[in-house]
Amino acid sequence: MKTTGIFIFFTFGIILILDIIYSVIGGYQYSKDYSSYWELSVKASSITKKIEGIDKFVAALESSPLRGKYDALFMETPNNSFDENFAALKSLQIRLHEISGMDITSFQYQTALAQITQQEQNESGKMLDVFDGIWWKDNHFFLWNWIGIINVIGSIILMCIGGFIWMNESL
Repeated sequence: MKTTGIFIFFTFGIILILDIIYSVIGGYQYSKDYSSYWELSVKASSITKKIEGIDKFVAALESSPLRGKYDALFMETPNNSFDENFAALKSLQIRLHEISGMDITSFQYQTALAQITQQEQNESGKMLDVFDGIWWKDNHFFLWNWIGIINVIGSIILMCIGGFIWMNESL
């Protein structure tokens, strides 16, 4: 029994360590290839820099293999669809390009920029979560969303069970 406990403890300990390593690697990969462009766009104070970041973000997503996919295993909806969220992103990109042609001292420009900033800060989180979720589902399935939670919690529980069996030789 002690050997079984040791085996369970170390097997699921290794799985947990690998989960941590791949979470860090995956986060870096997604940031490097996609989300950094968005984040730089949001940070930018000039419309030119905002457009530059959004254009790079759109181009990266456009060339990705995520088209036609969903951030769901079951119950796919337009809200968790890459294509629908990408269409919303493209509309933001088009709006930014329209604004860039306006007089920066005009009321229309100031209003449009305020709307864009509000949309970036308030509405974009869910859209970005869909892109992020689809990427994780495609690239690191066992760390994606609820599958990842079950994986990590299950590993911790099984490590505890293995440790309990290992420490209690009388079982």
